Amino acid sequence: MNKKYQVFVSSTYKDLKEERMAVIRLLLKMGFIPVGMEQFPASNMSQMEYIKMMLDSCDYYLLILAGKYGSVDVDGIGFTEKEYDYAIANGIPVMSILVEDIGKLENAKCEDTDAKRELLMKFREKVSAGKLVDFYTDLGSLTTAVATAVHSCVQLFPAKGWIRGETTDGAASIEAQIEKYMQEHTASAADIEALFANETIVLDGGNASSHIVAENAQSPRETISLTGARTMVEELSKRLPKVEWGEF
Repeated sequence: MNKKYQVFVSSTYKDLKEERMAVIRLLLKMGFIPVGMEQFPASNMSQMEYIKMMLDSCDYYLLILAGKYGSVDVDGIGFTEKEYDYAIANGIPVMSILVEDIGKLENAKCEDTDAKRELLMKFREKVSAGKLVDFYTDLGSLTTAVATAVHSCVQLFPAKGWIRGETTDGAASIEAQIEKYMQEHTASAADIEALFANETIVLDGGNASSHIVAENAQSPRETISLTGARTMVEELSKRLPKVEWGEF
């Protein structure tokens, strides 16, 4: 079945524009659907609300973490870290690619305050703690690491993905489910005959309700479920001449 998987690309933006474009082009060539801040439209939703909505539709989460912590929300936590936390909390398979040596990055691509540098270090520790991560040194090693991580993640954690609506396999699966449902919820001719055997329906004109009189306490009617209800009603309408009126 030809599936297309959707990958959320998470990172800071201004310092990683070139890296993000290289990764997005790579994902497109590999047949994936990349999703990131480049596609975010103007909206009445808050930034984090929109991010969560997009993450919910994605199969995988890819984090690229370099020398900046990035912009923070009103609670002081960065949006990139919040995206990571949301993916982890919701069971979205996570791939993390970290720059190997922050000290080798040019100053413009690093945080310029102690507070932001400390937040970045804590975030790196969180991402690396007890989890498999990969590292990159330049654009080439980044795309190689991403290609390897994505391929491995798909093999280890198969996701739902997206399938074209007219796919034959999908249509056959739906038809099989419908057929199974019909078999389980349709009464057979024998069931209907057993239902009406040795029974007379009495309509009591003295009140608005009706009751069933059977020859014994083990009437089949007593064990009838809603299975095949429509078929039974149709059969009942054919047998209306057998109805007897009670005394007024």
